[in-house]
Amino acid sequence: MVKIEYNNAVKNSARYIKWKELKIDLRSRRAYCCLKEINISPKEYKILEFLMQNPRTVFSREEIISSVWDKKTNIGPRAIDVHVRRLRKALNSDNFCKLGIRTARSFGYSIDHIK
Repeated sequence: MVKIEYNNAVKNSARYIKWKELKIDLRSRRAYCCLKEINISPKEYKILEFLMQNPRTVFSREEIISSVWDKKTNIGPRAIDVHVRRLRKALNSDNFCKLGIRTARSFGYSIDHIK
């Protein structure tokens, strides 16, 4: 279950999205896994934010592109693979976090538990 925490000072203003040990701060644009900040690029952050809104849901590369990049940007679907590879590396940099991005072969990606 995804937990969205709101700031009491500003109504309807989400502050965090949290799923399992993964948490993103929507204001500071920072991501944390197992209470440790992970260093990711702005695009990787947007991909992570998109996937965390619906964990365990598989999204095609095209769905990820349309949610992260503006319509004027011409990006190939394989560019997603590069960003996902970097995001996986950041999430599992200490081999402690058991969350990651799962590949749905020939289709896309989802955020899920990894072994």
